[in-house]
Amino acid sequence: MKTLITLFSLISLFFATNQETKTIKATFFGHEEGFYYFTDYNDNSFFFEGIEAAAKEKFDLTKKDFIYKKFNITYKVDTTKGEYGEEYYASIIVDLTLEK
Repeated sequence: MKTLITLFSLISLFFATNQETKTIKATFFGHEEGFYYFTDYNDNSFFFEGIEAAAKEKFDLTKKDFIYKKFNITYKVDTTKGEYGEEYYASIIVDLTLEK
């Protein structure tokens, strides 16, 4: 029984840390109050609540140099807690490449 519980726990841990990423192509429209704003080719708007260090090192989106530039954006969706303890989903940029 202990072996079964341990096996189940390890499998659950693996799937919890193996987070799916998504990729979109979109134009950067700015950074404001910690959010990064993009629009894709179908005029769908996206905002990202954060950016991982590796992507931030490649492109500092807090500067205006990248406004209206097109990017391939790889992101993940994390569950996080808000100001009052409520859970919500936050999109976080994992990787960026400038589209040519």
